[in-house]
Parts: sequence; C-alpha cells; structure tokens
Amino acid sequence: MDFKLSINERRIFEMVWRLGPITRGELAQQTGLTAPSITRVIQILIDARLVTETIDRSGARGQPTRPVSIDTDGATAIGVYFSHNSVELGFVNIAGIEMQRRSIATIQPTIEVVRDLIGAFLDDLQQLDSAGTARIAGIGIALPGDFINGAELLHAHDYFPALRQPGALKALVCDLPLPIFVENDAASAAIGERLLGAGQNIDDFLFVHIGHGVGGALVIGGRLYRGVNGNAGMIGVQFPKADPRPSGQDLLAVLAREGIAAEDFPALESLSLGGCPPLRAWLRRAAQQLREQLSITIRILDVGAIIIGGRLPLPLLNAIVAEIDTADFCNEGVGLQKPRVLASPLGIRAGMIGAATLPIFRTLMDWNETESPFVPGLKL
Repeated sequence: MDFKLSINERRIFEMVWRLGPITRGELAQQTGLTAPSITRVIQILIDARLVTETIDRSGARGQPTRPVSIDTDGATAIGVYFSHNSVELGFVNIAGIEMQRRSIATIQPTIEVVRDLIGAFLDDLQQLDSAGTARIAGIGIALPGDFINGAELLHAHDYFPALRQPGALKALVCDLPLPIFVENDAASAAIGERLLGAGQNIDDFLFVHIGHGVGGALVIGGRLYRGVNGNAGMIGVQFPKADPRPSGQDLLAVLAREGIAAEDFPALESLSLGGCPPLRAWLRRAAQQLREQLSITIRILDVGAIIIGGRLPLPLLNAIVAEIDTADFCNEGVGLQKPRVLASPLGIRAGMIGAATLPIFRTLMDWNETESPFVPGLKL
C-alpha cells in the first residue's frame, strides 16, 4: 500500500504513537495547530486505518472525550537482516510484533541470493493471505557496513564481500515490488530503539551496536542524525581490528578458541553466564573497553543516554551495562551530569525490529523535510 502522508499528518501520527491515547485538544496544545486542523488530520488518519478513537465518558460533565490511539493493524513491514551464516527476514506489524519470521542458511549471501529470498518471502506471505500483507509500507534492509559515496558503495563487514561490490545496492533492490529503505545495521537498530525500545521517551541518545563488529548511531531530537556521509556514530574506529575488541566477531572467536560451540549469534542464547567463564571474562573485558571510550565520546556528544544493543541476548547486554555504569563512569569530580546507561529490551530482536521499522518510520512518522540519500527506493 502506498501511504502518502503530509508533513502535518506524519507529525500527528508520530505524536499519537508516542503519547496516545491522546485527545484532540492535547494534540493541538502539543503541536500548535488549530482544532479544525487537528480534526481534519485525525479524520484522514482514521480513514487510512492508521489510528482509532474511543469514547471516554469518565470523570467530566458534558461531551465525552474521544482519545486517539494507534491502530496496530494499520501498517506492516518486511525487515531484512544479515548474519554471517544466514539471512533473516521478518514480517512485522506497526506494534513490532513479528507475525512471520524466517532464517535461511546461506554459505555466502550474494546479491542475487538475497534478492531472491526477499521475493520468495513476499510471495509466501501473499499466498498465506497473512493479515496485513495489503498494507505493507515497504522493505527495510539493515546493512552490515558503512556507506561510501552515498548508496553507490558499501564498506561491508568482512563476512559479506558480495555487498562490497560497486553497484551492489542498486542490484539488491532491482525489481522488488515495494519501496526499499536502507540504513546500516546500527542506524536501523537505533530507529527501532526509538520507536519500540528503550529510546521511546529519550530524545537524545547514543546507540552502541554490538553485532558482527561494533558500531554506533546517534539520535538527536528524536531523529536519526546521519552526518555528512550517513555514518554518524562510527565508534568502531576507536577499537583497532588488529587488537581484541568489543565486537560480536571477537566474542565468537574467543568462544571458539575455548572449544565452546557458538558459530553464530543465536547460539549465545543457550550459554549461561554462571556456567561459562570465558563468556564472563569477555563481557568484563569488552565492557571495560567500551566504558573507557564511551566516557570520552559521551562528553563530546553531550547526550543524555547510552543504549547498548545489537545481536547479543538481553542477559549479556545487562551484564555489559552493569560493568559500564559504575559509580566512577563519567565522574570527573566536577559535578557533571552522568548519562543513563541502558540495555536494549529488544535483545536479539533489535536487528530485525530495526530493519522493519525503517519503512514504518520513514513512511508514517518522519516529518523532517530534508531527505537522506539512503532512503525510499534509494532513488536509484
């Protein structure tokens, strides 16, 4: 479905998302729009089946209020996420609920393989007549790398050499029947965090993404800040690849050297912190590396929170946060405010949720008039 919302309609929809149920009067106060304008926009969103209203007769005399809420069946999206042994695809509704999920093992995720997998997944959804397939906002692809020269070239992780080929992104989206939205995996996870995770009520935060590598993304004023080249938040450069680093690849390599079977991230869910000393040792070392660098980075950025997420299960993220957020973290002895340090409640779902929220955010909520070169259809 082609959702075509004006800037004001996106503003109102985002506000209902964050603050709903909310009355028309409250929306007018929050936005500065007139009551007739709010009524007109709400009716458009109701007609588009994106919001619903209920009647609240409690408490006050006179006419009952009609608070507005998000219709969780109003839109869906497909997310595409990469692991070095598989391609993960998910069909997600606007509330972040995964209605279908598929993890397909691949020896090497070439462009042709990934494109065919997306096409087959979409065909299967339509044949299953899954609820919401007629209201798909688009396909979000979380890329394991950084942008070079806009969308023309990707500096992909070493696990994904096919994605490094010139023109790979153009080839990936060729002939797909829905709008395509791409970001690197850290940026897409940060958007997912803003919409459905720990960042829902935090306007300014640094997201630390522990995936194949270690990366980051920056959310300012509730919006993803991409920087000049789309790579803002590249904290991975603080950890040289020749040395041990707080990355997922490093963790899997450490476990392999200790004879612990964990070839890919899903295997980490079966490991116990209490029963796996090499895992505990890695978490302490990785957290120490992060806290040393983040104590500097966060002062430069001056944002209110750090959210740690990515590919690790929630217990591991919580363990890292506990090691970082000690009494002396960002305590320079001069009374400066400390940032909050939080683990992503999305855990291992963060990547898929982040990918799938790209179309939902860009289509329905992003009312920033400045378009990024990395968004709808890649404009290729």
